[in-house]
Amino acid sequence: MGIIWALLSVILVSAAQLLLRSAMLTLPAVNDIGTLLWNVLHFQPGTGALLLGLGGYLASMVCWFFALKHLPLAKAYALLSLSYITVWAAALVLQNEAFSWPGLVGVLLVMAGVMTIFAPQRR
Repeated sequence: MGIIWALLSVILVSAAQLLLRSAMLTLPAVNDIGTLLWNVLHFQPGTGALLLGLGGYLASMVCWFFALKHLPLAKAYALLSLSYITVWAAALVLQNEAFSWPGLVGVLLVMAGVMTIFAPQRR
């Protein structure tokens, strides 16, 4: 059951990151706080993505809480690192991000780490 909660957290936090990126590209710069607040309070384009992204983070933390009730921290944390892979792949496909070899190397290292942690232990 803990793995299901952890994977749900990965999905939610990955979606939240993509939504927040989209919001930050649409809304005014954060250094112009007055204009940013005006846009958010008047529900200008990007506000919905911002609110959904923040809500996704909150829901992800709730899932993380339940995951930790059933999984050891080392395994839950390893599963959470899958969000790096998910966000990288989704950004390539959905947001037309440029492919980079260092990004692929990072993804492969994360995958190797997760597989190492979940590999059956020999006694």
